[in-house]
Amino acid sequence: MKRIVLSTSTSCIGHLSVPHGIRLVPLHIMVNGTHFLDGKDIDTARLSGMLYQNPHLDVYSTPPTCQEIEEIFDELYESDYEEVLVCTAASVLSQAHENFSKVIPKYVGKMNIYLYDSKTININEGALAFEASLMMQEGKSMLDIIHRLNALRANNAFIMSLSDLSVLIQRKKLSAPAGFFANLLNIKPILWIDDNGYVVVKEKVRKFERVMHYMADIVVGQAANRNAFIYMVDTSIGLHTHEFKRLLANEYGLHDIPVIPISTVALANHGPTGVGLGVYYGDTPRVFEHLI
Repeated sequence: MKRIVLSTSTSCIGHLSVPHGIRLVPLHIMVNGTHFLDGKDIDTARLSGMLYQNPHLDVYSTPPTCQEIEEIFDELYESDYEEVLVCTAASVLSQAHENFSKVIPKYVGKMNIYLYDSKTININEGALAFEASLMMQEGKSMLDIIHRLNALRANNAFIMSLSDLSVLIQRKKLSAPAGFFANLLNIKPILWIDDNGYVVVKEKVRKFERVMHYMADIVVGQAANRNAFIYMVDTSIGLHTHEFKRLLANEYGLHDIPVIPISTVALANHGPTGVGLGVYYGDTPRVFEHLI
């Protein structure tokens, strides 16, 4: 039986030099009225540079259309695929999940298509898609795959912050008055992905050096004495990456932490000044074996 995993371009799996059999479905990025196809016409590094030079660019993303999804499913059906797992970014953050759910009923009786809400973003979405693809290759059942993804999803944490809130204010993710006083008082939000996939403010901390300590304390605490994989994410510009890596090495004994760029779509929403820290504790997705 021919099987395949689909994941959206928000998964960051394309950023890694890792062989995989995942079919990536691109989102659309609009920059000042110009259309780009994520992963083909634009990537994180290019958009980071554009936003760093001009943070007032009008940037937003849109999901793959239902027509585009149908074309992909038609192609898979004509290529004799019988089972498809679609792994999307958190449905509360991206309309891609909803668009897939609208199209899937049209293929009942043709292909078995399973839609999985990763309830996360960036490389965490990619790690789950990669794990599912490996398990498909190993002949695991879809039930076993879903159970494994749920277990991995439950054993991770991801937090991030921004040193400049200007893009959040422009995108109306933060009110202008709140953003003004936050910038004035050098207050930085600690953003957390909760169990349902929502981005929530965990804490507000003054000065970015204290932000990095806060994030490190959280992640090291989550890892405790268990087997854990800790990683950083940045916007490819690396505004805070080297400083953060030095802090992690000198004060926490965490050396050679791998750095993974965030997705182009996430970058479009919050700008190029962010840095984040993630951890999987206990069982670890196998994609990270390629980063050690």
